[in-house]
Amino acid sequence: MAHVILGHCCKDASCVRVCPQNCIHPAPGEEGFASVETLHIDPASCIDCTACVDACPASAIKPEHALTQTERRYATRNREFFTRAPAAPRTRPRTVFELPLARPSDRLEIAVVGSGPAAMYTVRELLRRSTSIRVTVYERDDAVGGLLRRGVSPDHVGVRQMIRLFDVPFRDDRVTIVPGTEVGVDISIDELRAKFDAVVIACGASQPRPIGPTTVDGVYQAIGLLVAENCASSGYHPPALAGPTCVVIGAGNVAFDVVRWVARTRHRVSAGEQVTELVVLSRSAPENASFTASAFDELVDLEHAEVLIDGAGIAPRAGADSPLLRELSRLPSADVRGRNAQPTDTTGPLRIVLSFGQEVADVAETDLGAVTVTTTAGRTFHADSAICATGFTTKRIDGVPLDNRGVVPNHQGRVISHETGEPVEGLYVVGWAKRGASGGVGDNRTCAAETVTQLAVDLRSRV
Repeated sequence: MAHVILGHCCKDASCVRVCPQNCIHPAPGEEGFASVETLHIDPASCIDCTACVDACPASAIKPEHALTQTERRYATRNREFFTRAPAAPRTRPRTVFELPLARPSDRLEIAVVGSGPAAMYTVRELLRRSTSIRVTVYERDDAVGGLLRRGVSPDHVGVRQMIRLFDVPFRDDRVTIVPGTEVGVDISIDELRAKFDAVVIACGASQPRPIGPTTVDGVYQAIGLLVAENCASSGYHPPALAGPTCVVIGAGNVAFDVVRWVARTRHRVSAGEQVTELVVLSRSAPENASFTASAFDELVDLEHAEVLIDGAGIAPRAGADSPLLRELSRLPSADVRGRNAQPTDTTGPLRIVLSFGQEVADVAETDLGAVTVTTTAGRTFHADSAICATGFTTKRIDGVPLDNRGVVPNHQGRVISHETGEPVEGLYVVGWAKRGASGGVGDNRTCAAETVTQLAVDLRSRV
């Protein structure tokens, strides 16, 4: 019986590299690798050798016989992947020649800005390509790990355990960590460029994407709530959200993480203040939803909760080709009750209402201490509290070009000047700052390899 890849697959592709049967696809370089949510194991080829289980850094692979009832959907999806696309030839990925950074005798000094997953894979790639390199990592917080350490939902144990990947590269004696130092504030990019042979920007998830005024009472950042929950042992305590109605702005995986957090913690307050209705606003239509199928699965599997579709929003199309769209179309339609709905039943299930096609234009506080969320179409949602979960963007750093999407303009990792259209010498980028806020932890592996390859080409051309 074959092994199965679960929904929290990180796409690190370590499993692909160790599989003796070449039965895990799409592999890096194959069509579809960048867009799929998870990799898949061909049940017709898998020999149950368990090599992939040992290699997976997210503990996302299990034998089919060991799947729980809710995990069995992933066995079906693995089979369906190979049924839908059986004709494409799947040869073992070619071994790519990794260009060394320089001669073994060259002592290179590289600075990496940030210490999250993109930085970790970059440092690992740099160390693999040079024995004499010295890497200095600048981190504004007091510990490495970025959002992987502070912002991943407590539900995602396998993903959180990927923090162990940081141990080997960041404890290498060729690496120096400088904590509590924000580049652009405590030290400038120009100073780093003058001091190091190259600087790699790896801090793309440095701030939440803003909507409306920066400070409104009753409005919280999703990442702030998750960080406070993760760091509760250090004295942080997430606030108690006002109910009975809360609006979540954004409908990506982080938004669904915070919805599950509300479902778990809403009973921490008195019955009259508990959240009984969560309205999740997605600016996209259902076919362009930002959340993944596995995140949706986790939502509908919540106990003491019901997931509904806002009847006044864009409805999912029945009979769609996408399995996710078909599941969305089966959800019951409902009206948003809103803040003033009575009576409020705190003993019933939490109502989670997904509302599609709701691009938010403004968030404001009312005279009564409530929150109003207004869409570009003029619809207003009245709530007792709101959570912003609209994704992340790169904080502007003097000396680093940044476009209006929060992405550093680049060509395969080489930073490109706005003024000249040419590469900025010695400046590189990796991760979400390079490609936008998309992709999981493991996507940074191929991203970092591409950037370091460009860095190697440039360093060798200077000789």
